[in-house]
Amino acid sequence: MKIILGDNQFFGINHHDLNKANKDKSKFADEKSIVNFIISSLNAGLDGFMINSNQMGYNIINEYKFDSEKEIHYSIPYPHKYAAIINANGMSNMLSYFIKNTSLYKVLLSLPKYLLTQNLKYLIPIATSLEIPKSLPIGSTVYLQNVVTDLILGLDKIDILEYYANDLRKNGYKVGIITLNPLKLDKLIKNSNYLNRPDVTVCFNINLSGFNVFPSKQDVEKLILTNKNYNLMGMSIFSSGGAKIEDSIDYIKGLNLSHVVFGSSNIENVKNNFNNLTRSI
Repeated sequence: MKIILGDNQFFGINHHDLNKANKDKSKFADEKSIVNFIISSLNAGLDGFMINSNQMGYNIINEYKFDSEKEIHYSIPYPHKYAAIINANGMSNMLSYFIKNTSLYKVLLSLPKYLLTQNLKYLIPIATSLEIPKSLPIGSTVYLQNVVTDLILGLDKIDILEYYANDLRKNGYKVGIITLNPLKLDKLIKNSNYLNRPDVTVCFNINLSGFNVFPSKQDVEKLILTNKNYNLMGMSIFSSGGAKIEDSIDYIKGLNLSHVVFGSSNIENVKNNFNNLTRSI
C-alpha cells in the first residue's frame, strides 16, 4: 500500500474544524511553504503527494522539481481558478491564460467535433491541455475531481470517462478518478475496456467511522474485497478527525487498498502516521 500526502491543509479545507482550516491556510500562504512541507513529507518516507489544479498547485508543479522516484497525483479541474483570474484582471487576462496554456493543435482537432455533435467528450483534450501543467512528469496520475465524475455518473455518460482516460494515456499519464459513488462507478468500469485496467486508480472515502462514506461503509468494504483490474485509493481515512488515529490506522491497514491519501499540517503527525501505517500489524 502506497502512502500519499493530501493537500486539504494547504488550501484551508477541514470538514470538522473551520478555525483550524483557516490557521492552516495562513501557515501555507505561499508556494514555498507548501513545497517545503511536501519535500519534508517525502523525505520522511511517503511515496508521493496529491495536489489540485488551483493556481498555486498549478504553479508548484510547473516551477518546482521533486524526487523523480516519488509519485505525483494531480487532480483537475479547478473552476474557481478561472473565476479568480477574471476577477483579478478581467477577461483579457483569462484570454491570455487560455492562449498561453492551451494546445492549438488540440483546439483545432477537438472544437469542430464538439460544435458538430455537442458531445462534451470532445472538449476533454482542451480541458486537460488547460489544466495539466507542461512540467507534470510523464507517468503521473491525473484525477478527475468527484464533482465532475459524479455528474457524469448521474448522466450515465461513461463515454466521457473513457475519452478522458484515453486522452491522458496519449499524453503519457495514468488515469485517476475521484468519486463519492464508488459502487456505481465500479459497475460502469467493469463493462469498459478502457477503464478496467491496471493504469486506472479510483479514489473514494473510506474510514472506520463511516464519515462521508457512500452509500455505506459496509457496501464500500464489500466493493474493496471484489476482484478488479483497476486500483483503489482510500481518502478521508481519518474521518477528518472524527475517530481515534490508532484505531483508524488499524482499520485501514486491514483493507486491500493500493494507495491511501491523508493530509496534515504538522510534519511530526505526518511522520507518525506514516510509521504506523507501514508498521506490521
